[in-house]
Amino acid sequence: MPITPYSGTWGQTQRLHLLRRTLFGANKADIAAFSSSSMTDMVTAILTIPAAAPTPPLVDYTPVNPSATDPTTDVANATWVNNRIEGVNSGSRQNSLRGWWLGLILQQERNIREKMTFFWHNHVPTDISGAVNEPLYCYKYNALLRQHCLGNFRTLMRDMTLQPAMLIYLSGQSNQRNAPNENYGRELQELFCIGKDLQPSFSEADVQAAAKVLTGWRVNNTTLSAYFTLDRHTITDKVFSNFYGNTVITGQNNATGGVTELDALLDMLFAHPEVARFVVRKIYRLFVYYKIDATVEANVIVPLADLFRAGNYEVKPVMEALLTSQHFYDMATANSAMIKSPIDHNISFARTFGVILPSDTPNRYKNFRYFNDEADKQGQKLGNPPNVAGWPAYYQTPNFHELWISSETLRKRKEFCDRLLTSGFNGMKVDVLAFTMTLSNPSYPVSLIDEALFLLHPLASDAALKTTLKAILLSNQTGDYYWTTAWDNYIGAPTNTSFANIVRTRLQTLYQAITNMAEFHLS
Repeated sequence: MPITPYSGTWGQTQRLHLLRRTLFGANKADIAAFSSSSMTDMVTAILTIPAAAPTPPLVDYTPVNPSATDPTTDVANATWVNNRIEGVNSGSRQNSLRGWWLGLILQQERNIREKMTFFWHNHVPTDISGAVNEPLYCYKYNALLRQHCLGNFRTLMRDMTLQPAMLIYLSGQSNQRNAPNENYGRELQELFCIGKDLQPSFSEADVQAAAKVLTGWRVNNTTLSAYFTLDRHTITDKVFSNFYGNTVITGQNNATGGVTELDALLDMLFAHPEVARFVVRKIYRLFVYYKIDATVEANVIVPLADLFRAGNYEVKPVMEALLTSQHFYDMATANSAMIKSPIDHNISFARTFGVILPSDTPNRYKNFRYFNDEADKQGQKLGNPPNVAGWPAYYQTPNFHELWISSETLRKRKEFCDRLLTSGFNGMKVDVLAFTMTLSNPSYPVSLIDEALFLLHPLASDAALKTTLKAILLSNQTGDYYWTTAWDNYIGAPTNTSFANIVRTRLQTLYQAITNMAEFHLS
């Protein structure tokens, strides 16, 4: 049975819900861009990914050892991704990569590429520092996620298996016939394709057999790619359990044997129906809701999984069906039901308020990294998931996304918003006057508060909340004209410091109150 298409009201509330779930935050310009779009046209636009890859990360640092650097790759505003220089500037390049990635999210286009790249980063993670510790390989890993973000899942997994970053991260390059390493063979099944909660499931013998299939792959630091060495490969047949239909992968004893056996392994995995269901559940939990009950499983997961398998594991048709479904726009279960991740919280704050960034590369990258550093304090560091399963908020029962919130992380979220609304960081802060001037009727308190809440709170606000916020804007006066006069005075004489300070202070207090409320943490 196909998933039920959406047939309800299509208005700004539904458009904003779609934007919040497929982008990292949404601002007035995003909403305006789709203000007259039908659901079909809007979803089509969001699922249209530019063919060209983003400009790669740039040098934003002073080389640690200038005499050892490559002058073509370690000069200001040049990219460093064309050469690997072992042991030189690794930490600086890691920082550059983090800044570049956060910058792409912060300045995202109106399509799903950044959200899908993040989804796959959580689903098949590696780390920028730690086990991999090679910025160039981490960049190639990131570029692969972007290339396949709406493409073919099987192709992504084939290419990921031979990515240098993954071969290092899960010990694939040390996997050899005399000492098979089971790390990747296990996670390929447990975390990437099948899952580990099935009963019955694959066996330990299946993990061992998969590890033997994958023996012999190494990383070439000159060509920056994987290569196969027959003398490290297990050439005997690999026998799998009844879970995989007692498949036998014939051992290969030739130079192309590694590729042949890898393809046979993926054919076996992707023939199992659970692959589609497993991945669709992961998509659902990031884009819709964490809870999958029997009704959701039958009416949403299974139809989407059937579509996924029938389409040879193409991701885009699945996302199109989900984002145009009745279930996705069900306000009772989907809208405002998710707690924002730290990255989503910080980026959506900045994008909604239109934070202005410096123009020079070093300061821009420094400010980009600030969003990641603050998210790290809140429990999520992009580029460094805590383990190979990704962040627990996307898989850990029964709490899931509630894990993002604790007394400590809630305080850090508040501090992040308060700082950018007041003192700022490295010259970067919210211009509350400029943001308010984008609103439809900022001189009228009721309109100002209604529109600010629409942009910043996904839940409808009650009269009591609006009364509280209005008192802030009016400095506890009773007449609306107290704000209207103050705002009109400022608009009439914007260079008057006294007029500007009066409205700026009230607006900063208002927006601090709105962003510190529980509703702001929801998507």
